[in-house]
Amino acid sequence: LANLLATMADHIEAGPRDRWLGLTSLSFDISTVELLLPLATGARVVLVPEGQQRDGGALVKLIEAHGITHVQATPSSWRLMLAAGLHHPGLVAVAGGEALPEPLAEELGAVCGRLVNVYGPTETTVWSTLAHLTTGAPVTIGRPLAATRAYVLDERGTPVPDFIPGELHLGGAGVAHGYRGRPGLTAQRFVPDPWGPPGSRLYRTGD
Repeated sequence: LANLLATMADHIEAGPRDRWLGLTSLSFDISTVELLLPLATGARVVLVPEGQQRDGGALVKLIEAHGITHVQATPSSWRLMLAAGLHHPGLVAVAGGEALPEPLAEELGAVCGRLVNVYGPTETTVWSTLAHLTTGAPVTIGRPLAATRAYVLDERGTPVPDFIPGELHLGGAGVAHGYRGRPGLTAQRFVPDPWGPPGSRLYRTGD
């Protein structure tokens, strides 16, 4: 988690003058970024009142009223804010938790200062890859964060050539130990990492 926060802070240039919107439910792992990254960098967090998380108009008003500089949200939530008239040129918009469609990325990128697309399963500690998106460019999940490794492998665990389908495997500091009380599922999803330190494992994302 410390690695994730330090890397995210570096990539999006987070600092003590920032103001984050605390939008995500605490039951969703990505909320740790909204709460702990501002704490680690000395920034502020404006918590969204209960019942307003799905109200695009209320979210836009909070962003404008409090001078929010950073918002992390799923594409579904970004759609709500865009429909409510979001236009905040100084905003760093972080999209994750769902696939980001290119039309939505274009629309969002046009009304904010910077657009960042993040990807990662809970099993590898929230986010594993990050991409800075620009207008007109393809939407990608970017490159692995620091201390993270990503491989696209075939069913035999062999790296596939470019443009050949495979399954994304993630390794590195963020990989969990497994599923509590579920050794069979753990063995299925967490496999030995032949390219990492002895004893390390890769998480099979299914993507």
